Amino acid sequence: METRTYTTIDLRKQMGEILDRTRIAGEAAAITRKGKTLAYLVPAEWFERQQLVAEQPATDSDSAQDAA
Repeated sequence: METRTYTTIDLRKQMGEILDRTRIAGEAAAITRKGKTLAYLVPAEWFERQQLVAEQPATDSDSAQDAA
């Protein structure tokens, strides 16, 4: 996933365009202030998939390794 960088000022001025790029084109956006990244804006589908992966219980092979 390609990540574009925007300042907080860019975000205020171009909110609709940035959201459309994220939603329609699937582009992530890094939001910066004074050269430091504050947040990432990612497509909802990508975030939801990441949440599902994080919520999955450990598999049996993971449990066997933990027991060893």
